[in-house]
Amino acid sequence: MQFLPAPADLLSAIATLLGEKVLPAVPPELAHQVRVAAHLAALLEREARLGPNVAVRERTLLAALIGVDADDAGAVLADRLRAEDDPDFERRAWDVLVAVTREDLSISKPGHAAYEGT
Repeated sequence: MQFLPAPADLLSAIATLLGEKVLPAVPPELAHQVRVAAHLAALLEREARLGPNVAVRERTLLAALIGVDADDAGAVLADRLRAEDDPDFERRAWDVLVAVTREDLSISKPGHAAYEGT
């Protein structure tokens, strides 16, 4: 049986190759493009590895908040928040939105999810 690496593993290898081997070897005028390519490969690796669970968690949190599992949960939430008629719901929505944002940041900007303000 042939070993087939997972897409996340391939992307990680590409990001490492670009950042550790190619970047030091390219002329300065190409360094920025190689750095961007390495960053994008790393971002795609995190999306492949973490994205499915993050999406399920977001859907679960939004469904629990709005009371239904809807394909357009974001729109339902936005409508409820625009109504501004339930301070308790708004507080719970804030907590859910912070949790969802933290998980999104774990993919797009690891290490940037430490904000504790309100």
